Order: sequence, then structure tokens, then C-alpha cells
Amino acid sequence: MSRRRGMRLILFLVLGGLFSAAQAMERVSLQLNWKHQFQFAGYYAALAQGYFREAGFEVELREVADGVDPIESVIKGQADFGVGASELALHRARGAPVVALACIVQHSPLVILANRREVTNIGALNGQRIMLMAHETELYAYLRAEGVEHYLPVPSRFDIGDLTAGRVAAMSGYSTDEPFLLRQAGFPYIQFTPSAVGIDFYGDTLFTTEARVKQSPKAVQAFRDAAVRGWRYATDHPEEIADLILASYPRRHSREHLLYEAAELKRLMQPDLVEIGQMSAGRWQNIARTYAEQGMLPADYVLDGLMYQPETSRVPAWMWGALLASSMLIVIGTAFAAYLAKLNARLKGEIAIRQQAELALRSSEGRYRHLAEQSRDTIWTLDLATQRFTYVSPAVERTRGYTPAEVMALPLQASLSADSYRRVSALLAEHGARLVAGDRSAMSVMAEVEQPCKQGGQVVSEVMGSFLLDADGRPSALLGVSRDITERRNSEAQLQQANSRLRSQLDEIQRLQAALQEQAIRDSLTGCFNRRYLDETLARELARARRERTPLSLLMIDLDHFKQINDAHGHAVGDEALKELARTLRDRVRDEDVLCRFGGEEFVILMPRMPLAVARERAEQWRHLIGEIRLPFDDGLLHFTASIGLAVYPEHGDSVEELTQAADLALYLAKHEGRNRVVVYSPPAA
Repeated sequence: MSRRRGMRLILFLVLGGLFSAAQAMERVSLQLNWKHQFQFAGYYAALAQGYFREAGFEVELREVADGVDPIESVIKGQADFGVGASELALHRARGAPVVALACIVQHSPLVILANRREVTNIGALNGQRIMLMAHETELYAYLRAEGVEHYLPVPSRFDIGDLTAGRVAAMSGYSTDEPFLLRQAGFPYIQFTPSAVGIDFYGDTLFTTEARVKQSPKAVQAFRDAAVRGWRYATDHPEEIADLILASYPRRHSREHLLYEAAELKRLMQPDLVEIGQMSAGRWQNIARTYAEQGMLPADYVLDGLMYQPETSRVPAWMWGALLASSMLIVIGTAFAAYLAKLNARLKGEIAIRQQAELALRSSEGRYRHLAEQSRDTIWTLDLATQRFTYVSPAVERTRGYTPAEVMALPLQASLSADSYRRVSALLAEHGARLVAGDRSAMSVMAEVEQPCKQGGQVVSEVMGSFLLDADGRPSALLGVSRDITERRNSEAQLQQANSRLRSQLDEIQRLQAALQEQAIRDSLTGCFNRRYLDETLARELARARRERTPLSLLMIDLDHFKQINDAHGHAVGDEALKELARTLRDRVRDEDVLCRFGGEEFVILMPRMPLAVARERAEQWRHLIGEIRLPFDDGLLHFTASIGLAVYPEHGDSVEELTQAADLALYLAKHEGRNRVVVYSPPAA
């Protein structure tokens, strides 16, 4: 009795230990590539909803520290998982063992932001100070593609104040973040996007290292699935997650800012069109090719291993249980036979037990053969020495039209396309060499291959194989399962084509929107800003002049006798006169000056920080230049003059209306006093 109690106690302790181990949570860290905000909403949701705990993890989310590269942190083992972007392709091609698990953001939000009054095109950034982060390789490629190669990169301080104060000419940012702050500040920014030159990279991507994938493939798959599940929840419940961020994480942004970020992030993720986490090998290749074209990678780069390939078993889970149970039965039977032999040394009993075990094995083999013959997937065994199939299940006839006997009568090469045979031969050789060297992680192999059909054409098959070793531990055969994925491959190709068409349509819409936005503030004839833009700008510049206590000069220019030009020579000549007048004025305005067509033949020039004396001198220069214009037409050369009225803040007005009226009155006096002259507004005597 005491022996039985002891055995029960031991059994209880063993089971208790197993149960405790099963319940233990693995502690892992996820290195973010920025500070806490809606950019990482999916991971907050996975924590809050318990998805990570259900997958067996206690997860620590780490903000990126200043000067730290998040990808290097994961590579060096300082974090288990990380969030990177398109630079993952750059690292992998340079030999770093990074593996992309799930692409969360399909289109990168990285942009370059600048002052639109000082930088009107990307080429203007040559020779300027640009605030960039070291790992924003996508922007470096973009600048190089646009011919911006001579600039001073400034370490990012993550403060839009550096841009608004003019300490840098441009800064990197996310379209989901900094534009909101710049709009709040009323700053006139311009946004340059890499997609304008075809650099359409992936955004935030969950990744880890190759070593972790090999060591814990099931854990990596579970972590990825939990994270993607969290992102689905976050995109469906943005307001809830915004409240969670405000309550549980450092408060960096307002709720309004977080919801703006959520909306812009969803536009870039396109979760209604693309499954969250989806990646394309072709698109990763395009990203690496762009880096190579810009000289950031050698032409012979290799990306093998960058995309995560989950190890999914094609044999039903219960079959392994049956195999384990049968193995245990064999071991128990053998041990029991030995035990009886030692007790009574009766050879007859031992033989009977062995015969019983053999009968059980034959019965088990029959069951497994029945399962193989009923499977929709093709199950097979291959002798490695002869490269001949020794068994092929009947499913092969349904997928390829060949009978099992026909397949077994031919060598492996006849069951594969030429390209697939080369790839499979290389894989078999590689895994065989690793197994001989003692690397048991090479026991399994997976590939997608093209196989010929009896009636012509090909099917695409996903093949998984397990090596069988001989007594010396060398691979002698391969047990495999082939699944027809032709329909899935075609569906993926159709989806990629649809996504490509949609991306092209979205790019065209963005181009049209940009053109419409430009047309809304430009005069179609002269290309000058229009009156609507002047109304907005004058109020803002006047407020800044008042705040900074600097002068603000306003010129009103009117072409003399313009009606006579139209009447005598036609409106076409009149339009050419207006365009030539606009070109003359535009050639001499400063970058910060604002040239507008006020209406008809009347133009306005707004000149911040310019005192009255300098403004008057420049007005006289313009008047002389206008008088020197000679415009050819059918009957000869057309020349004309202009009258100019000048007013300046604060001497002549403290509001938009007062300053505009003062300049208009000065222009009226210039016309009244004989035209072709500059008149400075003179306040009436008190």
C-alpha cells in the first residue's frame, strides 16, 4: 500500500509540474520604432483584449530611445520582436538575419515637410539643412532619386519648432502625425511624398530574427497571429483605443490628434482591401531594387529569408497522436515481454507477445494506408538514392491525371518543371548536407513547385517533406505531402493585379487633388496667386508683422490704358500683355514676397519685413522695367506703362481693410496725377 501511495504522489507531482509549465507565460519584448501613440494601436489592443496572453505571452512594449536603431536592438538580442519598415530589406540584403512577420501598413507614411513659402519644389532642398533620422532610408532614396544629393542631414529632435522657426529647411515626418501639428500652428507647409517618383514602400512591419523563427516557430506564429488580431480590433474601434492610449500610456497627443492619426493610418493600411499582415515577395524585391538603383545596395543583392514562411503541418494533428500512441504501445509491449521473460523465462509467452505486437503494427499500417488513400492531398515517399517514388497516394490522379503507378514508374525529374527540379535538387542537397553535419533543424523541407499534368498544362503544388534517416543517421528517403494550390495562386495573382490597379487609381486621384488644390489658389492666365489666396495670406502676414513688430509693405499695380489695348489689338494681345507683366514682376520678387492677380489688369505684391523706403525703391524699379517691355504682335511692338500705389504697416493702416484701402487710394492718385508713376499713401492731415 505504501508503494502505491508513493507512486500516486510521484504521478501527482509530475502532472502538477507539467500543468504548471503549460500555464507559464513567456516574457517577450516588442521594440517600437517611435513613442507611444496611435501608430502602435494594434499592439495596445492585443494587450488590452488579452490576445497576447491567450497566445502564451507577457509582452513589454518599449518606446524607442533617442539615438537607438530599433532594428539593431532586435538583431543584437536586446528585444525579441520589433517594428521596422522598408529598411528591413536593406538590412537583410546586407546580411542581417531579420525576418518580416507581418506588414501592418501597406503604404509608408514617411514624408518630407518644408515651408511652402521658401521651398516650392523638392530640388530647392539642395544645399539646405534637412532633419532626418538615420533609419529613414526610404527618404534618403527619395532625395537621391530627385537629384537632391548635396544637403546637410541634421539629427532629428522630433520638434516641428525647428521647422517653423527656420532652423532647418525641411524635416522628415509621418503623414499621420506632424501635418496635424503644423495645421494647428497655422504654418504654411508643403509635403513631399516618395510615391511621387514611384517609391511606394511598406510602412510599419512586425519583424524578428531568423534564430527566433528557427528556435520557436510555433511561438513566433502565435505572436504574429495575436498582433494581427489586435490590429483588426484597433481599426474597428479607433475611439476606444484612443481612450485607452490616453488612460494607459504617456499622454503625448490630444484625443483629436489620435483620431486624426487613426483615420490617416487606416487609409494607408487599407484593411478593407488588403488583409492585415499581407506581404508580397515581389514588392520586397521592388523595394530592394530601388535601393540598388540609388547605389544603396550592390546589384547582386539577395533577399532570401526576409519573408516569414510559417511551418504548417499537412498531416492531421490526431494522426501524430495515433502514431505516438502506437509507439508507446510497442514500447510497452516489448518491455512487458522482457519483464515476463525475466520472471518465468518462458520463450513461448515471449514469442506470443511479439507476434501480438507485430499484428498491432500491421493493423496500424493498414489504418494509415487507408487514411493516405482517402486524403485529398497527395502523400508520397521518395527514395533519395534513385530519386524514384516508392509510394504515391491515389489523390495524384485527381490533381495531375497520372495514376500512382505511372508516377512511380518515372524519376522525380519527370514530375517537376525544369525550374522546379533545379530548385528542389538544390534544397535536397542543402538539407542533406546539414543533416550529415548533425543539424536536426533540417529534417523538414518546404517548397512551391510546378508539376506537369497528363492532359497538358501545369498545377502549382505546395510540398512539405520530412527526411527519413538510415541506421547511420544519413537521409535515405523523403516522406511528403503535396497540395494543389493553383486556384489559390491564381486568386493571389488576381488580387495583386486588382491592388496594382487600385494603387494606380489612388495615385491618379492624389495627383488630381494636388492639381485642384493648386488651381484653387492660382490665377489660370498668369500663374500668380489669386485674390482668394491673397485674402488668407494678407491677414496672416499682418498678424505676424504685428506680433514681430516688423513692417509689411503692400503694392498695388495697375496696367495703364489696358482697355485701349484690348479694344485696339484684341483680347489675345491683352492676355499676352498681362502674362508678360506677371513674368516681369515674378522675376524680381523675393521668396517670401507674395505676387497676386487682384483682378483684371490689377496686381498686388505683399512684401513682409520691408520698410517703406526700400519698398518705394523697388516699386520704381518695377515701374521702369514695365516701361521697357516690348511685346511683338502683328503690326509691330506693343509697349505700355503701369501706375503703382504703395502703403505700409503700421504707418498707413493697422488692419487688412485699412492697409488695402490706403494702397488703393495711392493707386487712384497715381492714375489721377498722370499715370506711369509710384505714389505713396499720405494720410489726410488731422
